[in-house]
Amino acid sequence: MVKEPEKLASIVESLLFVAEKPLTKKKLREVLQLKDAELLNQAFELLRASYESPLRGVALAEVGGGYQLRTVSDNAPWVLKLNEAKPQRLSRAALETLAIISYKQPLTRPEIEEIRGVDCGGVLRTLLERELIKILGKKEEPGNPLIYGTTDFFLSFFGIKSLKELPSLKEYSELQEAQQDLPLEDFTESATVAGVEIIEEGDEPDTTPPNM
Repeated sequence: MVKEPEKLASIVESLLFVAEKPLTKKKLREVLQLKDAELLNQAFELLRASYESPLRGVALAEVGGGYQLRTVSDNAPWVLKLNEAKPQRLSRAALETLAIISYKQPLTRPEIEEIRGVDCGGVLRTLLERELIKILGKKEEPGNPLIYGTTDFFLSFFGIKSLKELPSLKEYSELQEAQQDLPLEDFTESATVAGVEIIEEGDEPDTTPPNM
């Protein structure tokens, strides 16, 4: 078992580098067979310090309930150019629906449609397929509608640790107003930074079951 914080920091960096999704400290301790939580904390502090230099192009990010190595946001244009990566595409309808779910979860399709004023079945299907939202269960009311919430991938995608770090909208109560009054400027800006291309098009066709 590794007992030196410096060596442990090196190993943790390697694990974060090869991981496809954020790793929690619990998962790291399992892999490393490490019982000393404080030793792992020391290793993380060493890693954070090593990435503080402006010469580094990688940063240690706490996202989606875990940790991940990410390129520095200022370097994103060059990384995208190298990989010729196409940004994720979401319609404004999908982004509006995602914002509503993010700030008011858990909630059902009828509740979402009451806020937006339009059918959201197709949009919900798109967000489910992209793993930005998930089904939390069914509400105990007539029809037993499905209940929706955001996923850990949503947090990771937007580069935030928890929902508390979502951009501040004007007033939480405004989410209960009509669609045209929904303040989305900050949320849209965050989506753009995360690499989302917002396409101006109508709602996706509804191909979802009636109780969705």
